[in-house]
Amino acid sequence: MRLFILNTILIVIGFSALGQGNPESFQHLRDSLKRELKLTQVDSVKSQILVHIAESFEYSNSDSNFFYGEKALQFAKKAKNIPAQMGAMSFMGYALLRQGNLPKALEMSLEAIQLGKDLPVRIAGGIGPVYSVLGEIYLEIGDFEKAKSYFFKMAGLGEGDIVGVAYGQFYLAVLYEKLNHPDSTNFYLLESYKTFGTLDYSYYPDVYNVYPPWYNLRAKIYLKNNEPDLALNDLFTSLKMTERNGDLFHVANACIDISDYYEQFNQQDSAIFYALKGMREANKINFTQGILNSAEILARLYESKDPVAALHYFKLAKETRKKLYGAGNIQIMRDMIAQEEKKQAEIEAARAAYQNRIWINTISGITFTLFVVAIFLFILIRRKHKAKQKIESAFDLLKSTQSQLIQSEKMASLGELTAGIAHEIQNPLNFVNNFSEVNRELITELKEEIAKGNLEEIKAITGDLEQNEEKISHHGKRADGIVKSMLQHSRSSSGQKEPVDLNALADEYLRLAFHGLKAKNKSFNADFNLEADPDLPKVNVVPQDIGRVLLNLINNAFFAVNERSKKAEPGYQPAVTVTTRLTANGQLLIAVKDNGPGIPEEIKDKIFQPFFTTKPTGEGTGLGLSLSYDIVTKGHGGKLNVNYEKGKGTEFIVQLPIN
Repeated sequence: MRLFILNTILIVIGFSALGQGNPESFQHLRDSLKRELKLTQVDSVKSQILVHIAESFEYSNSDSNFFYGEKALQFAKKAKNIPAQMGAMSFMGYALLRQGNLPKALEMSLEAIQLGKDLPVRIAGGIGPVYSVLGEIYLEIGDFEKAKSYFFKMAGLGEGDIVGVAYGQFYLAVLYEKLNHPDSTNFYLLESYKTFGTLDYSYYPDVYNVYPPWYNLRAKIYLKNNEPDLALNDLFTSLKMTERNGDLFHVANACIDISDYYEQFNQQDSAIFYALKGMREANKINFTQGILNSAEILARLYESKDPVAALHYFKLAKETRKKLYGAGNIQIMRDMIAQEEKKQAEIEAARAAYQNRIWINTISGITFTLFVVAIFLFILIRRKHKAKQKIESAFDLLKSTQSQLIQSEKMASLGELTAGIAHEIQNPLNFVNNFSEVNRELITELKEEIAKGNLEEIKAITGDLEQNEEKISHHGKRADGIVKSMLQHSRSSSGQKEPVDLNALADEYLRLAFHGLKAKNKSFNADFNLEADPDLPKVNVVPQDIGRVLLNLINNAFFAVNERSKKAEPGYQPAVTVTTRLTANGQLLIAVKDNGPGIPEEIKDKIFQPFFTTKPTGEGTGLGLSLSYDIVTKGHGGKLNVNYEKGKGTEFIVQLPIN
C-alpha cells in the first residue's frame, strides 16, 4: 500500500513537470553571456561567465563544454579563484565522462577535490558537480559503494549547494534502482523531485522543472511494477521535453531506453527505429556510452533480420567498449582508480615537476618527441589494422561456434541426467519383469485348472492375471514417460509454449538430479524435498527450456551442498528444497534453496555472465546460469533472482507470469 500511494503521488506531480524552454533560449543565454564576457576585464568575472557558458553546453555539445571549461579554468587560475577553478574542472570532467575518457575525468575530479578540501561548502560551490562526476565514474564501473559515498555527500551539501542536493538525491535513486531496493529508490526519487522544484539557478527554471532522466528512472520502476503503459508515457515525456530544448545527451538516452522498452515487448521495428535515433544523437555530441548502448541493442535486434548489419554494430560495440574500458578488463580500471586515490599527493608533485621539465625542454627535445610520437602512431595504426582483421575472424568463428556451445551445454546437462534416469527407469522395469514372471506361472496353473474343469479356481487365476496386467501397463507407461522426458530434454527447443504442470516437472527433475549425482559419487547423500503448492495452475511455458532451467539450478544446489559436506562440519546435513507457490500479484514462483556455503561477495555480480564458473576445470561450462537467465527473462518474460548469505546457503527464485 505504501508503494501504491507513493507511485500515485509521482504520477500526479509528473504531468505538470514539463518546462517551457527551447533550443533558442539556450542560444539566447549564451549570446548574453558572451556579450558580458566582452564587457568585463576582471579575470574572476570572466571565469564565472565562462563556467556558465560551459554549463549551457553540458548536454548538447561535449567539445564546446570542455573548450569553455578549459578557458574558464585559465582565467580562474590567473585570478586564483578556487571555486571557479573547481566549477570549470567539474564541467570539463563531465565532458570527458561523456566522451568515455574515464581516467582523465577521474584525475581532473580528484585534483578539484584537493583544491577545495579546506574551503567551506558555501565558498567551494563547485564541489557538488565534482562529487557528481566521481559518483558517475564509480557507478559506470560497478563500484556501487564508492558511488554511494559521493552521492550521499552531494545529498548532504545542504543550503550551501541546493543544486548538488537535488542531483545527489536523484543519483541515489538511480543507484538503489540498480541494487533493486524499491523503497529507497522511490524515497529518493520523490525527494529529488521536491528539491528540483525549489531550484532557482542558471537557466534551468526556464527549461525544466525537473531533471529529464527523472522520468527515465521512474519508467524503470513502472516496468518492475508491471505497469508498461505508464513506463512508456514517462519515456516519451522525457524524449519530448529534451527534444524541444535541443538536449542531445538526454534525447539519446531517452531513445535508447525507449528502444530497450520495445525490445522487451518484441516490437522490433520500433526498437530499431529508436536505437538508430539514439545513436545518431549520441554521435552528434561524441557521447561514447550512448553509442555503445545503441550499438549493443542494434546488434541484438539485427541478429535475426540482417546479419551484415548485426556484424557492423557488433564490431562498433566492441570498438566503443574498448575505448571506454581499454582491453575490457574492468578490474584493471578499478585497480587504477584505487592507486589514483591513494597516490593523489604524489601525482600532484609529479605533475608540478613535469611542468618544470616542460619549460626546460629545448626545441630539439620537442622535435624528438614528435618523431617518437609519429613512430608510435605508425605502429599503432598497423596494430589496429591487424587487430581489426583478428576481430573479424574471431567474430566469424564466434557465430559458427555459438550454436555448438549452447548445444554442448544442453548435452552436458543431459549427461548429468543419465545416471538418474537409469536408476528411475530400473524400478518400473523390475516391476514389469517380476509381474511377467508371475503371469507365466499363473498361466501354467490356469491350464491345469482348465484341464480339471475347476471353474472357481479358473476365475481366481484370471482375476490375478488381470490385476498383474494392469500393473505391468502402469509401470510400462511410467518407464515410457521417463524416456520421453529424457528425449524432450535432449532435443532442441521448438519455442512453442504449452500448458505444463510445474509441480510434476519440478518433482521429476529433483529426483533425477539427485540420482544422477548419486550415481557419479557413491558417497554423496543429501536430503531433498519438494514443497509444492497443490493449487498451482498449469502455466504456458516451453517445457524443454524450463526443464533445463530447473535442472541447472537443482544440479548447482546439489553441487554446493556436496562441496560443503566435504568439510566435515559437525552436525551439518546437506539439504535441497524446491518450493512452488503463487504470489498475491498473480506471479508463479519456483524457488531452489540449498544450505551450501553461499556465494562469495566478490563474485556476486558475475554469476549470470557467460562462461563464468566456480566449478573445477572440466566440471562446468559456465553457460548454465547465463542460459537459464535468458530463458526466464527473454523467453518467458519472467525474472531470475538470487538470495544468499555466506556460510548459510543460496536461493534462486524463478518468477513467471501466469498469463
